[in-house]
Amino acid sequence: MRKRIVTPTPATVQTRGEGWLDLEHAATVEVASEDKDFPIESSLSIEPSQGWRAAEPGAQTIRLLFDQPQELKRISLVFEENEMTRTQEWRELCSPGMALPESQILLTFL
Repeated sequence: MRKRIVTPTPATVQTRGEGWLDLEHAATVEVASEDKDFPIESSLSIEPSQGWRAAEPGAQTIRLLFDQPQELKRISLVFEENEMTRTQEWRELCSPGMALPESQILLTFL
């Protein structure tokens, strides 16, 4: 078994001009469920917003389909739940070497 101690990632999110990908122009998003008052677009923007909320309970899937293959160095996710205590679990699938085309990222929230 190999182990590394890593430096924690800062809790603050950098602005769009600091190396973040502009998803509005670089990708299409697919989502399994969406509350009409909390659309997925608001959670994928670098600008502060209210975030995304599913319309239905249970596992949720978000798929990013990039127009062109991307070299990603970091994916930042922030889970914020103020109404109840819960555990957030997520899986990230991306290619190459997987069953997805190389320009996709699949996030599944359980």
